[in-house]
Amino acid sequence: MLIKVQFLKSDKPRGRAYTYDSGEFDVSVGDKVTLPNGAGIVVAIDVPEEEVAAFRDKIKAITGKIEESEE
Repeated sequence: MLIKVQFLKSDKPRGRAYTYDSGEFDVSVGDKVTLPNGAGIVVAIDVPEEEVAAFRDKIKAITGKIEESEE
């Protein structure tokens, strides 16, 4: 599934959203994920393939899901 992710800086979303492949991970909007070059928060899921057709071969996959600890 293709998702949109914003990078996190000081635990706050910053900048524009980038498209990633969620791979084997089941994610929802608001989930924090690890990326090849940092961490981010999911801002959209089920991104249409047509939206990324021009650069589909360059899309990277997330590397994990950050599980929130229950406090």
